[in-house]
Amino acid sequence: MKLLRLFLIVFSLLLISPQAYSQVKVNAYNGYNTGGLLEVLLEFDIAKDWHIFAAYDQEFGSPLIVDWSQNSDIKVHEESFSAPQEYKIDEFIYAGYEKKAYYKTTLDWKNEKLPKAKISWQACKGDECLPQSISLQLPKADYKIYQKQIALIAPYFASQSTAIGHSLWFVILSALLGGIILNLMPCVLPVLGLKALTLAKTAPHHRYKEAFFYTLGVLSSMMFLVGILYYLRRYNPHLGWGFQMQSPIFTGFMFLVFVFLILILYGGIHVSGKLLNYLDKLHFNTPTAEAFSSGLLAVLIASPCTAPFMGMAVGYALFAPFHILLAVFLSLGLGYALPYAALALSPRVTAKILPKAGRWLKIFKIVMGIPLILTIIWLGWVFLTQIGLLINNRHINWEKYSPQAVEQTLQKHQPIFIDFTADWCITCLVNHKTSLQSATMGELVQKLNLKLYRADITKMDEQAAQGLKLYQRLSVPLYVYYDGKSNDYIVLPQILTPQILSDYLK
Repeated sequence: MKLLRLFLIVFSLLLISPQAYSQVKVNAYNGYNTGGLLEVLLEFDIAKDWHIFAAYDQEFGSPLIVDWSQNSDIKVHEESFSAPQEYKIDEFIYAGYEKKAYYKTTLDWKNEKLPKAKISWQACKGDECLPQSISLQLPKADYKIYQKQIALIAPYFASQSTAIGHSLWFVILSALLGGIILNLMPCVLPVLGLKALTLAKTAPHHRYKEAFFYTLGVLSSMMFLVGILYYLRRYNPHLGWGFQMQSPIFTGFMFLVFVFLILILYGGIHVSGKLLNYLDKLHFNTPTAEAFSSGLLAVLIASPCTAPFMGMAVGYALFAPFHILLAVFLSLGLGYALPYAALALSPRVTAKILPKAGRWLKIFKIVMGIPLILTIIWLGWVFLTQIGLLINNRHINWEKYSPQAVEQTLQKHQPIFIDFTADWCITCLVNHKTSLQSATMGELVQKLNLKLYRADITKMDEQAAQGLKLYQRLSVPLYVYYDGKSNDYIVLPQILTPQILSDYLK
């Protein structure tokens, strides 16, 4: 009887051990280097015909996540994953791993007891997908074994730029497409229209220079942004696209920029007289200088906005080596500059689509100004919220997010919904209005006894930033749902409707 009881105990321990999943097994190697830092290598052994998703946000599937935040006083100096490969699900192409995947990091860890890692992934075989997670205790440190293993798998990391192959090209093309669509965003489209009106007055022999120097200005601005992001992420790994909107100084500055643009559009400011003389002194009176400065300004104007395909591409790039980060952002900039450059190089098309002088031109300017006015109102509201003069009142109660609060609620087996948001995120605001504050959401809260957490990054918030990193995201919106039956979670689409909430929250 005792033997049977012992067998049952051992069997139950095996079921909850890190090696319990037959689809993916995780092996750990670690040791302290001469500088006293803990170097860690994780090996993911993936069963035949199964795959897991890459460690960044994609349109389908949950990413591979390695989280150390449950350990207090731990510092993650650097971390990287082996290069993913391309595979297909139906007609879509995604990045992930088959057979083997590797993760390495360097930790600043002073305690004698080695830290634990919370690891999660989604394993798929055909149409069958299983979200899985483990809590892995690092084994006894042995730096010699660690170095030996690192030497064996070094090519998986060293050749990352070429091993990514088609997946990198997929991300670059996504960035290019996202840049093109960015021109259609409310805060950008009116400016493109304003530039097109100016273009109609440009002499044909100047248009090639106009297109070239405008594109050069956009790409230069993107390179400058890459440099800032790369430098600042050494001190704050949570930074992503739109990080500057967390500063009320930047928000207030953008408010003034858009007010200036609307005054130009509606004729409130004429670039003449003293202002023109001042611009002449700055040597912006030549067409090439004006086109280049317009490209720089165009990226500044687009910085509060995001577009489809952008999130995945930028999220991938910010976790990648510098040369990949640069390639993705240059592709994004090229796509952003492409519509205006195409108009500049196609004078006949431009002449056909632009309204003629007179009444229709005035109507065109008024229509183009409406999104600018809405953007001004939005930026003013964000600025007043950031400095504390406005408070958002929402009729459904949300609690402030923290990883610890979520962990405590999970232990009670209560369903959880987490809203990662910001007041400067237009998509977030639309989702709040149409879905998260809807009657459907209220009914779901009552029916499921749903615990609601809101992680607001309108201003810099360390807890919310940790949460984004936990789910391998660098931008908002992000919606996470736990059903309360396990520690597994699902990520909802970025565009919400009441019907989507009903379909996912069960």
